[in-house]
Amino acid sequence: METLLSCLTPPGKAAIATLAVRGPKAWEITRQLFVPRKGSLPDTPTAGKYWYGKLGKEHADDAILAVKQDAPTVCLELHCHGGSEVVRMVQDLYAQSGVSIVPWKQFLDGPAELLDLLARAPTTRTASILLDQANGAWQSCLQVMHDAEKQGVVAILTQKLRRLDELIPLGLHLVEPWKIVVAGAPNVGKSSLINALAGYIRSIVSPIPGTTRDVVSVRLAIDGWPVQIADTAGIRTSSSKLEQQGILRAQEAISEADLRFWLLDGSLEPTFPNDANGWHFLITKIDLPAAWDYQRTPLALRISAQTQGGLAELCDLISRLLVPRPPAPGEAVPCSGEQIDWVVTRSGLPVAEIRGLRRPY
Repeated sequence: METLLSCLTPPGKAAIATLAVRGPKAWEITRQLFVPRKGSLPDTPTAGKYWYGKLGKEHADDAILAVKQDAPTVCLELHCHGGSEVVRMVQDLYAQSGVSIVPWKQFLDGPAELLDLLARAPTTRTASILLDQANGAWQSCLQVMHDAEKQGVVAILTQKLRRLDELIPLGLHLVEPWKIVVAGAPNVGKSSLINALAGYIRSIVSPIPGTTRDVVSVRLAIDGWPVQIADTAGIRTSSSKLEQQGILRAQEAISEADLRFWLLDGSLEPTFPNDANGWHFLITKIDLPAAWDYQRTPLALRISAQTQGGLAELCDLISRLLVPRPPAPGEAVPCSGEQIDWVVTRSGLPVAEIRGLRRPY
């Protein structure tokens, strides 16, 4: 078994870099290279122990040595200054002692695809779910299902399989954001809503109809779920070729959306879409006098981008529509291509239906 060293922090300049050493000679070699400020390193490592000292010989750097694991294989972490030359110096020191320098994906245990997803997780919530999978949540679920199948307990097997199928859309969006489209007639407040949700001016707001010509998107985290919200051109009949192009792009964005909202101006007679199926309605500009009876759309959420009234409720609604039943801590979520294909095969559902064609709306 080789002794390996890998830099776990991204390349580039940083205050601190973290390098990990694992293998049969990890402790022996580190004892030769690391000198604690007080005392000396023991003959054998103990998990949870750490020391502050110097790492290196001629050009020593301040570092912290931590024992992450002492059995069955010793695993250590070194926290030193984050400059690229310092990291290279540490790598050279260990390489001269016979340690193999490897990329972090090769160093860490677990499927490469899952580790790649974990490295790209955009929010703490999705990173926690992916970390659960890396720590064995998926394997534990498979073991429960295997035992249930072996014992002939069909109910448990079916329940687990249905739950995994239910979580596939979430698994597909732990790194890639859900696509949300905000649409409606011109000047209903689409751009103002996007700006209010983003917390800064992302879209130009103007009383002139047709100002938004292209699809303008902003990435946010709503309740810990990564989303990409698109502001689209107002949909109406127009003789302007430029505006027609904007409307065409809006319709393309609508067709690709996971969730779509149609805005109704509360201060003017509302314009509804030609086909109401698949839309969630929002009544905007409720800070202005109402021009129609809101009970015509009793389920529509009422909001104001100016006063931010109803925005918290909108975020809560988006979260519930995207993930109606979030996974419990430690629960299995199929997120790699191999895991999703396994669920699809066992459930008998069409792959095309699973891979992004099922929408929350």
